[in-house]
Amino acid sequence: MNVNIDTAALKKAQHALNYKDAISRIRTCHEELLEAEVRLIEARSDVAGLTSRNQDIHRRLEEERGKARAAEEASARVHESAKRALEVCQEIRSDPDNAKYLERFTAVSPDETVERLETEIAAEEAKLEFVHANNPNAIRDFETRQVQLDKLKEKISDAEEKLETIEQKISTARGIWEPALDKLIEEISEAFSKNFEQIGCSGEVGVHKDEDFDHWAIEIKVKFRYDWLRAVGCNRTTLTSCNRDNEPLQKLDQHRQSGGERSVSTIFYLMSLQSLARAPFRVVDEINQGMDPRNERMVHERMVDIACKEHTSQYFLITPKLLTGLRYDKRMKVHCIASGEHMPADHRKLDISKILAIRRAMVAVG
Repeated sequence: MNVNIDTAALKKAQHALNYKDAISRIRTCHEELLEAEVRLIEARSDVAGLTSRNQDIHRRLEEERGKARAAEEASARVHESAKRALEVCQEIRSDPDNAKYLERFTAVSPDETVERLETEIAAEEAKLEFVHANNPNAIRDFETRQVQLDKLKEKISDAEEKLETIEQKISTARGIWEPALDKLIEEISEAFSKNFEQIGCSGEVGVHKDEDFDHWAIEIKVKFRYDWLRAVGCNRTTLTSCNRDNEPLQKLDQHRQSGGERSVSTIFYLMSLQSLARAPFRVVDEINQGMDPRNERMVHERMVDIACKEHTSQYFLITPKLLTGLRYDKRMKVHCIASGEHMPADHRKLDISKILAIRRAMVAVG
């Protein structure tokens, strides 16, 4: 009897182990099924994207084919026009009356153009019209216009000389201030890059140069890496598309970067100007809006370090809220402005000193 019980217990234990193994295999299969479903969703998304891209490629291909057909038609028209021109030339050469002109037309200068020949023809036709009209004032008018033309040519020559002189002056002046400007921007860029390195990102400042000096501008380029994106809350699904580690530096604008990224870039640029651009004070309005807590603390700490140095500009930071636990300096002052519809009728009842005293007492008791 005991042997049967032991045997049954062993079988029960073996079945329990088999059941455990089966449950483990089922769990593994379920995880693989979930992973396969995720991959299926990603694959369908890739298929949709590739399908859209393929349609765009087909559309562009049809456009290029249309351009090719138009080019072939234009080529055929030009070829036909050249064929007719060749036939006309052959007829002219075969005419004995044109023999005395052939030498001139067979030795045409490479600089000769159809437009220039047409201009000469038009000039000769104009002379013929003067002759045929038997206008006695034609020669006098021609000489008057020739004098005017000579004066205009002289003015053009003087203007060209003045333009050359001005260009030389511009070149001389540019040779002085452009290197100084490049050096200044290089110093700003170096400070800007150091500030960006502290948040694990990259940035630089340069000058956009154009032939028109009105279009010259300061150009800020930045690149925010994976750690930044994780800090601002990108989840695992979007991190793959948000990650910019392998991208080059991008120009700072409202289309490429988010509001928080632009705010961090702006304040770091202002801090880069601290030792170069002298100003009695700077006002920063709600620069922390849109920043994640990590970078708000880092930017605030950098502002405190720079603004509280000796012989530096004063900073006014205007904001509706601040994080708790920020670092402050003994040279800083905090002004809290109380206003709004919930203010007591008697403003003297709102005593900030008493409120702070109550808060300190509560903290001490706690």
